Amino acid sequence: SRKVTAMERVEIMQLLGERYSVNLYTTEPTDIKGVRNCGVADYNTVAPLVFANSKINLNISLRSIHAGIPLRAFDIMGCGGFMISNFQEDFLEHFEPDDEVVLYSSYEELLDKVEYYLNHDEERSRIAGNAQRKVAAEHTYLQRAQTMLSFVEEYWK
Repeated sequence: SRKVTAMERVEIMQLLGERYSVNLYTTEPTDIKGVRNCGVADYNTVAPLVFANSKINLNISLRSIHAGIPLRAFDIMGCGGFMISNFQEDFLEHFEPDDEVVLYSSYEELLDKVEYYLNHDEERSRIAGNAQRKVAAEHTYLQRAQTMLSFVEEYWK
């Protein structure tokens, strides 16, 4: 699944790089037209700035992850970043599509949404703000720890 996800990510970067100037933060060497490899973004100092100041942040989950919301998605939204993510059903339990999170199910849909949101700054900003408020109100570390402990408590009953 890691190999398939890596191939998918390269395909997506190629498609986006053909149309836009894309910054990619990775340790992997890349040679994709239109994609600038910026190296690693320090998780504590640089990544929050990247998330907050990028017009669009992409979340492309590992193919093996069929449930849950990746921590990176919470990082992006918590920093006030606008995010487009591959569809994960668990997003629907916690976030309102196209109001707090934008999801895609195909490359074509991703490209359409990237084009749309690059041309609609106010809507992109509104969605990012809604997501940031939702994360701050309902998805803190304390709240997630309480949820996990309630599962443990329920298990041991």
